[in-house]
Amino acid sequence: MQDKRLSMIVLLLVTLFALAIITGCIVRAIIAPPSIALLAPANGATDQPTALVLTWEATPGVSKNKKIPPEIVEYRFYIALLNEDYGDWEPTEDKQAEPKGLEYDTAYKWKVEAIQSDNQIGESEEWTFTTEKKQYAAPQIELTDPASGATDLATTVTLTWEATEGKQTNAGEREGVNITEYRVYHKKTGDPDPTEPATTTEKSYNLTNLEYAATYTWYVVALQSDGQQATSTESTFTTQAVQYDIPEIALKSPGNRVGGQPTTVNLTWEATPGKQTNVGERAPTIEGYLVYFGVYGQNYGDPEPVTATQTTKPGLAYGTTYKWQVVALQSNEKRATSTEWTFTTLAPVYG
Repeated sequence: MQDKRLSMIVLLLVTLFALAIITGCIVRAIIAPPSIALLAPANGATDQPTALVLTWEATPGVSKNKKIPPEIVEYRFYIALLNEDYGDWEPTEDKQAEPKGLEYDTAYKWKVEAIQSDNQIGESEEWTFTTEKKQYAAPQIELTDPASGATDLATTVTLTWEATEGKQTNAGEREGVNITEYRVYHKKTGDPDPTEPATTTEKSYNLTNLEYAATYTWYVVALQSDGQQATSTESTFTTQAVQYDIPEIALKSPGNRVGGQPTTVNLTWEATPGKQTNVGERAPTIEGYLVYFGVYGQNYGDPEPVTATQTTKPGLAYGTTYKWQVVALQSNEKRATSTEWTFTTLAPVYG
């Protein structure tokens, strides 16, 4: 009888244990895994900053047994390049993540897992986004020389300027762009349009064969590798006027201090225009001469204007010494005076 009672007790304990196991399974079975929904950025979003916050919402699994309320204890955040496998996950207790080291103009994929207090795991969908391209401001350029309004410059002028690449506006860095070319425009005042631009990669350019006493306007366009460009302000300068030396003049005949000259004498000389002192060429012309002639020891009278390099003096007195010199008149109003020469006419001959 006692053995039978013991057997019943054992059977009861086994039954209770089995019921406990079954009940636990039922309780566990009625708790669903957590659900998770990605929020931002939207799936397939483009032009995203490289420093962004990924967010989501998550809800614990529903429990019919209010005595065992589930809760989400951790999130596992995954991110990878679009065409690569996921690496290690990053743990977080917040419903957001800030991925580090994102590259510009790059596609990424991401997902999140939610870990529930009963160790059940819920997994989100996989979303994608693409980061923005690097964005740069236009380059900056400033003309430096010659100063605007400069005057009396040579007809060969070296133009100079300073330029810097545009800053990266979406990161504050200057990386990845450079100035590829400069286009130099110039025109003379009165001309309708600038000349075809000269191109250079240097921050200077030589203008040659400019006209004298002319005013020029110039500016430079800087071209950046991302297609942007910047145009400098306009600047002006004026070249110097043509500058010439005085003409050169030399008397030829009759020779200085010679005697026995007839009473009709042909005076001759040579003259050349003054050299251009700011280039070295002869450009002006000699427009005429003033011939001073008189008796030696007396003052000159009014000069004789001539255009040839000779003049004849008839009716001279016998046995008289004469003096003469010539002034050359140049087209730029400069003049030169020859040395003074003398000659003596024949002594009178008496029969």
